[in-house]
Amino acid sequence: MLNPTRFWCGVVSAMAASAVLAACSNSRSSTNQANQRSAAGALDTAALRTNGAPAAAGPGVQVTRTDSKSVSRATQFELTPDNFTKFMAAADSIVALEGRDPSIKQYLSQNLVDAGSKDADAGLRWLQASAAVTKAINSAGLPVQDYFVESIAIADADRFISNPGAAPPTPALSKNAAFLRSRQADVERLKAEREGRPVVTVTP
Repeated sequence: MLNPTRFWCGVVSAMAASAVLAACSNSRSSTNQANQRSAAGALDTAALRTNGAPAAAGPGVQVTRTDSKSVSRATQFELTPDNFTKFMAAADSIVALEGRDPSIKQYLSQNLVDAGSKDADAGLRWLQASAAVTKAINSAGLPVQDYFVESIAIADADRFISNPGAAPPTPALSKNAAFLRSRQADVERLKAEREGRPVVTVTP
């Protein structure tokens, strides 16, 4: 004879087990979807951020996945004493501007990840949109576009110095790396400015 108590206990146990399995399945599905979204995001930025390294060296520069034209230009951009000196002056001007004007500091601290998904040349256009930042860069003798591109070229060359396999090889890359090897103090200064750290100047 069927024991009603045992029967309903069995039903409840089966339902509980089914719920646990469903929860586990949903959890695995959610994890897989999250991993897929994460992988998609990594692929979106792979061309701009090789091996997860920063895509730009200069303060104020954010490279989005729609800035492919600038990234392409950077692979052919050759660093010279003249354009590097102007770049350093422009970077210093931006940092000084941020120190004087909190609104500029706030503006340059914005995250452009969302903008990069829909606006062409989002990072470059965003930098050009600030009249004060544009003026600071222009005062050093550089157009904003050249500052933006050179920032990417410097970052690529710096990565190449540390790890030749970390940046895609281009005709200009080895030359730029050789150029920066004798200017590591300036590179470290740019990193400090970009990260908002105090700049340490070493006097021989």
